[in-house]
This record gives sequence, structure tokens and C-alpha cells, in this order.
Amino acid sequence: MRSSLKKSRFIVVSIVELLFFLSVWQILSLMDWFPTYVSSPAVVLGIISDFFMTGEVFPHIGISLYRSIVGFLLVVLFGTGLGILAGFFPSIGRFFDPVVSFFNPIPKIALLPVFLVWFGVTDTTRILIIFTSAFFPCFIATLDGVRGINKLYLWSAENMGASKFKMLSRIVLPAALPKIFDGWRVALALTFVMMFSSEMIGSSTGKGLGFMILNADAYGRTDIVLAAVIVIAALGFLFDRLLIGLRQRVLWWQNR
Repeated sequence: MRSSLKKSRFIVVSIVELLFFLSVWQILSLMDWFPTYVSSPAVVLGIISDFFMTGEVFPHIGISLYRSIVGFLLVVLFGTGLGILAGFFPSIGRFFDPVVSFFNPIPKIALLPVFLVWFGVTDTTRILIIFTSAFFPCFIATLDGVRGINKLYLWSAENMGASKFKMLSRIVLPAALPKIFDGWRVALALTFVMMFSSEMIGSSTGKGLGFMILNADAYGRTDIVLAAVIVIAALGFLFDRLLIGLRQRVLWWQNR
């Protein structure tokens, strides 16, 4: 009952906030507070409606989601796995500490020329940029989650003869899951940010929401640019809510 009330309240608040933002934007547009090339919400929403009515946007959404989801799944696999190992085994953690401190501050988009030389303007390059950008938040959150576990739990399990695998599966993973989900949420947002950035560097297929924005900008169509940005925001919002829903189901004991 309480969960359904929270969901209903969230939906109502989200709708009110969205309507308020659109209303302010529309009023300021009518008052000519924005330059003429900044389209009003009515125009932008009309473009979005045309996108979906004609089906023009679906190939762009499909290829963008493919790049984002593949990059995110790779981050979940490697970032979470290596983070658990680095947090549980001190020798592995000591190996990764200087590596993370050195590579994490590097702007990952700076690696794009290197990836372009190695792999060309391909989806491999884009997915690698997404992966390298989102890997470190996931890895660091998982590492902190494992290192933050009460050592008494681990010592008790070890004294009772639990194997390393049982300690990892029955103590470390469940206890670190809240932090792991935090890392996943940050990584998910970064996959959408870097998907957009990587697609604006040109495209071999001419598809993707980033390419769509770049192409519209070249023709001065800011209405299409804003419409595509809103579509990206809506997709990011949808997948973020799906991840939060998964977290609530997996971490059911936290809600209680």
C-alpha cells in the first residue's frame, strides 16, 4: 500500500514539474525572451509527434539504444566483477588503486582519436568510449561497497569454514548491492551522455540520435535538435526508472 502511494505521488509530482517547465518555456517564448531560432515547446512537441507518427525516429533510437545498452552491460560485467574482486582480495585492490587514480581523471573523449585510429568510425569505437567513461564510477562504487562491509561478518563466516566463493556469494554481494546499484545508476546516465557525444563525431551508418542532432544543426533546424534532445532525455529517464524498479525488487529487505 505504501509503495503504491509513493509511486502515485512520484507520478503526480513528475507530471506537475514537467507541465510547469513547459508552461514557463512557452510563456517566455511568446514574450520573445528567447532568440527566434529557439523553438517553443509547442513546435518541439509537434516535431516529436511527427517523429513517431512517421516512424522516422525509430531507426535512430534503435541504434542509439544498442550502443548504450551494450556499453552499459559491459560496464556491469567488468566494472562490478573487478570491483568485487578488488574489494575482497587486498592484493588485487592494491593493483587497481594506482590504476584508477591515474586513469579515472582522464577525459575519456580524449581517447577518441586513438580508438578511431584502431577501429575507425564504427560502433566498436563508440561502445568503447561509452565503456571507458562509465566503467570507473561502477568499479569505484562496487569497490567501496565491498570494502565497507563489516569485517565481523567475514571473520565469522571464515571461522565457520565458509569457502571464498560462499563468502562472496552469500555475504559480500548482498551487502555490497546497495552501493553497486548506485554505481550502476551513475554508469547508466554516463552511457547516454557518451552515446550522444560519440555519435556526433560522424557516423558510418548515418543513424543515431546524436547524428540526427548533428545533421539538424548543420541545416539550422533547432526544433529538430531540441526534439531529439528531449527524446534522449525521455529514454534516459525511462531506463533510470527501470533500474530503480529493479533495485527495489532485488533489495526488497531495504524497503522493509
